[in-house]
Amino acid sequence: MSEDPRRGAAHDDSAFEPGDAFYRGIVELGADVLLMMDAGGRVRWANDSGARILGRSRDACTDLDFVELVAEEDKDRTRSVVARWCADGPDRTYAFENRVGVAGDRQHAMRWNVRTFQAEGRTWIALCGHDITPQKRYERALLESEARHRALLAGVLDPLIIIDSLGTVQSVSDSVLPVLGYEPAELVGRNVKVIMPSPHFENHDDYLRNYAETGETGILNRTREFQVVRKDGRLIDVELSVSRVDVPGQAEPAFCGSLRDVTERRQAERALLERERVFRAIFDQEFQFVGLCSTDGVLLEANRTALESVGATRDDVVGRPFWDTPWWAGSPADQERLRDAVRRATCGEFVRFPFEFVDAAGAVRHVDFSLKPVFDERGMVSVLIPEGRDVTDLEEARRAETEMYKALAELGESAAVLAHEVKNPITAVNLALRAVADRLGEDSKAALEDLVGRMQNLERTLRATLTFAKPIHLHRERVGSTALVHGVLAELRVDFARAGVLVDLAEDWQDLALDADPVRLGEVLSNLLRNAMQATGRGGRVIVGCDEAGPGRARITVEDDGVGIPADLRPRLFKPFVSRRPGGTGLGLSICRRIVEAHGGAIDAGDGTLGGACFELCIPMFAPRSTPAGRTDQPSQGETQ
Repeated sequence: MSEDPRRGAAHDDSAFEPGDAFYRGIVELGADVLLMMDAGGRVRWANDSGARILGRSRDACTDLDFVELVAEEDKDRTRSVVARWCADGPDRTYAFENRVGVAGDRQHAMRWNVRTFQAEGRTWIALCGHDITPQKRYERALLESEARHRALLAGVLDPLIIIDSLGTVQSVSDSVLPVLGYEPAELVGRNVKVIMPSPHFENHDDYLRNYAETGETGILNRTREFQVVRKDGRLIDVELSVSRVDVPGQAEPAFCGSLRDVTERRQAERALLERERVFRAIFDQEFQFVGLCSTDGVLLEANRTALESVGATRDDVVGRPFWDTPWWAGSPADQERLRDAVRRATCGEFVRFPFEFVDAAGAVRHVDFSLKPVFDERGMVSVLIPEGRDVTDLEEARRAETEMYKALAELGESAAVLAHEVKNPITAVNLALRAVADRLGEDSKAALEDLVGRMQNLERTLRATLTFAKPIHLHRERVGSTALVHGVLAELRVDFARAGVLVDLAEDWQDLALDADPVRLGEVLSNLLRNAMQATGRGGRVIVGCDEAGPGRARITVEDDGVGIPADLRPRLFKPFVSRRPGGTGLGLSICRRIVEAHGGAIDAGDGTLGGACFELCIPMFAPRSTPAGRTDQPSQGETQ
């Protein structure tokens, strides 16, 4: 090895010394595009890469207008750049991008470095270009992906929040504004705990740290209900779903949380629960037996009163066919009647019938049962309401009253015979006693007079009992209320005058046409007026009134300023043999009630405006009835009820 004197060191035969061929090869065969243009913008030379990009042979590239090779939308910009190259002079380097078209409409995105220089008295332009088509394609895909991402965030209805492993918000959907009150940009870059109430606000960073260390979490991939804090500080209820997102190329995962505002739904549910609680309280406190039944006969609900009557629980009966429940188990006939009632009620009919069942204590309960259909907005039957009124006490009272009436009827039949047998002897005894009394002294005479009075009371009791026990036959006709009351008052005028009691008609008196038996109704008014006279005593006052009580009904009142009716006597006031004055038979008001009810009316007693008692009669008003010939006629004198 000889030393190269030019290097001052030993000559190395392996040292590389590039020559002109080397540099020419780099230019000719390099991967980057190299074009030489004149000041007019025409290509004078292109390397192999330039010819490939331009889609021509190297010779065909010569004398091409560079601007014409550029994509149409980039031509004006490229033309202005070329003009500036030439104007700025040599030794100035520029960089710019455009798209160059080739055969087959393919385009390459190019980044050019341009330098002008002078050679042999001429201006030349050297373009060194790098094909950035793959990079642009990637950037375009990235932009499209970002656009889709933003479109997704803008379009989702529920707020979507993406955070990194430290809890920092990376992306936010536009729907956070109406739900949380934040603009999306206000949350990006902040810790997500800003929307969390205590204690999650203080502990959220620890949650993330614990998950990073242990991989354990109670919230990922499930939906849970939380409260979050709006920008205005108000708490709202949300359903939160959180999922982990592993992003390619990133060491740490991201977390995507979706929040659904359920505040209104929770409020509606709470309101519904409150209404159900109120309904259940009312439903269970109902004194009668009440339930709900489907149209196919399955029991849906039963109130506490009904359940306690048979010692059952709700689970024992709900969901079973109604006819298989304990209320109906004792009678196959009643079960079949209920099945038929369900079929009829499902067709829209209101069904009602009585039945009996054995309660939890083993007693027979009498029930007035009804099945009512409930219609929906389409007019279809949606549910049935079974209701049972416990009429056991009423039935027992009616049975006792019926038995009493039977006994009284039998007594009346005997009394009819007895009255004939006793009446004449009593009359004879009275006459004999009076004759004897005229011959005796005053003391003996007083004793006999007392005996005569007792015999007369016995006669009145027998007569009243006979009257009470006899069937009531009415001879109804059109009766004016004024004429009826005046007739009764005329008969009692002497008695009222002797008692020193004032009786008068009410100021708002109405003369109404009554459909009544004037004799029997007169007996009722006479009895009530006598009772009022006896209750007030001398100096007392009695007012008789008459007005309309409703369509087709007249109300007649008799009130006084006496002592009133004792509270303990009111429930039994119209019972037989109950009297509020000494010497009374206790049948007068009972007979009055029978007569009034035979008219289809009602009688009641209470406190009057004068301070004493007030008896009120409700009597049907007269309504003309049409005959086959079209004329109206009154009821015949022989009509009975």
